[in-house]
Amino acid sequence: MLNNTRRVGGAAALVLAAMLAASCSSSTTGGSNPSAASQAADPASSSSGGSSVAAAVAATKLAEQAPTTVPITTPLAKPAPRGKTFVWLQCELAQCKDMTNGFRAATAAIGWNLKVITYQNAEPSTLIAGFLQALQYHPVAVSAGGLPVAVWGSQVLPAYQKANVPIIVAYVGPQKLDKTIIANIGGPIAYTNFGNVVANWVIADSGGKAKILFYNVPDFSTFRVFADAFKQKIASDCPGCNLTDLQGTIAQAEGGQSVPAIISALQRNPDIKYVVTDDGAWVVGLPSALKAAGLTDVKIAGQAATVQNLADIKQGTENAFTGLALHYGAWATIDAALRHLEGMPIIDGNSALPTQLLTDKASFAVADSYDKPADFEAQMKKLWHVP
Repeated sequence: MLNNTRRVGGAAALVLAAMLAASCSSSTTGGSNPSAASQAADPASSSSGGSSVAAAVAATKLAEQAPTTVPITTPLAKPAPRGKTFVWLQCELAQCKDMTNGFRAATAAIGWNLKVITYQNAEPSTLIAGFLQALQYHPVAVSAGGLPVAVWGSQVLPAYQKANVPIIVAYVGPQKLDKTIIANIGGPIAYTNFGNVVANWVIADSGGKAKILFYNVPDFSTFRVFADAFKQKIASDCPGCNLTDLQGTIAQAEGGQSVPAIISALQRNPDIKYVVTDDGAWVVGLPSALKAAGLTDVKIAGQAATVQNLADIKQGTENAFTGLALHYGAWATIDAALRHLEGMPIIDGNSALPTQLLTDKASFAVADSYDKPADFEAQMKKLWHVP
């Protein structure tokens, strides 16, 4: 059952961190990859007792396999026109900078000009200013991630509607699409999938008897999608599990206070043997803190693995994370801009992300961005008719 024992607090301002259900989107489903759709639907059907554990074990083995195809499969109607300008609004976090690298490669592949405008998550006014500055470049589209439209929309959307410039958001949680906000990259399809994948691993690894500390920052709307999916899966498929909810604020999580809060919660509840987080960044340093506190039998899992999380999995001090395909997310953003430019539907595949559960049984590289399939750039270029 779910046992919500503590709320640390709330905050304003959201960030990209990784980085996000189709019913929340107005995008067209035609042309989406059937494997991506089945990937978003949890392979382990709800049941009870041993059957749910068996289903979770099977789903986990499947999730540990690296994807071989990107979620987008429908080619463009024609090659992209060259010389267009695309603007990316980059926040200060490492994930945003990783996406910039992806945008550089994607725009270079089609001969577009990339403009990068920086902003600070803690100062939404800088994002609003960046949006308005972007219009000076007469872009084919503008993209930003993390901060939800509710934070900046009233001051930005009228100008974009007047200029007839589309906006592509990324990793912002559920977002209704329209003629101005044309796509939501890494949307709820992706983060619902992440939540199910991690929950299945916990159920399988514990034999359906996990005592879980779930550390999350609910002010990130995109992470709430992961949290809801994870909690719902545990509640429906693991009657022998127990979940303690530990919530932090953005300031606490980004200020390095999540690990001490987690250690304190574990010391109060020594029966808890699993820590699950909605962002790998929040638990960087947790393995050494656990060791110092004498808590040597706690397993760590979550979504949006950082380089350190991945290194810790390789070393056996962390256990299971989904990766965050930041470079692919940038390519999917450009794909959405291309489809809009050509008058094509923007398919659900743009919202999905390549997904793999990264454990000691999975093959993966320790890197800032989860870049699988390994040839995803070549696959995208083929869709774009790029030699």
